[in-house]
Amino acid sequence: MSHPLLARLRSADAGERRAACREAPDDPSAVLLVDALRLALADPAKEVAREASDALVRVGRRDAAVVPALVAVLRGTDLRARLFAAWAIARLEPPPLKLLPALVDALALADGDLRFTAARLIVELGRLQPDVLPLLLSLVAGEEKPASRRMAVFALRELAPDAPETATALLAASRSGDPALRRAALASLAALREPPPEVIARLCEALTAEGDPSAQALAAAALGELAAAHPERIPARAREALAARARSGPAPVREAAERALRRLAGPAPERGLSS
Repeated sequence: MSHPLLARLRSADAGERRAACREAPDDPSAVLLVDALRLALADPAKEVAREASDALVRVGRRDAAVVPALVAVLRGTDLRARLFAAWAIARLEPPPLKLLPALVDALALADGDLRFTAARLIVELGRLQPDVLPLLLSLVAGEEKPASRRMAVFALRELAPDAPETATALLAASRSGDPALRRAALASLAALREPPPEVIARLCEALTAEGDPSAQALAAAALGELAAAHPERIPARAREALAARARSGPAPVREAAERALRRLAGPAPERGLSS
């Protein structure tokens, strides 16, 4: 098939390829460009691949042939192309469970924006499919792919902040030997709707015993978040630990502890007009 946009989709210039993807849905022969757009999901330039995904969504709203073409990409080996295909499918229909393998694999991509896109889609899928929560719990507890475990922590806290098993998984992850995973888990404890006493105890421990100032600051911030929602659950020893950190320690830790103490103190009384 000869079509002016096909040559532009094969251009050596990424800007030209991106523009061709953007224009494709408005072309009268757009349905004939689906295969070329599908191949563009694997474009080395992320901006081109994202534009191709958007274009396939626009064409797919008019033509049922697009979803099968995207499903074929899910069966491929290019992790980023599979993610962009899954993202397009999720915008064309309620996300089906068949997207999950591609999304889980994408949690390990080097690009942080794409990892977060995959995590958000997993959360969206998990709100429709009960099988997603056990998988996330398994990922958080796993031993491989530290980046995937960290992203699974963020997805878990968004999907099931009120589930007891979420608290258990995050507590375990907060003791991981991977500092980045430990920090992610400590920060995520702040999102729990009904934190058990073990959560407060772990945050106090991290605040006082962690050798990582970033982890200490995150623990202080998490205590502040939980104090705002559950002030009655913050024991005296947590207040004492925060006060000690507010007096000494690296600046980020002091500042986080001071903010947490202000949240524990509650809102300042309103001043009268005559004050």
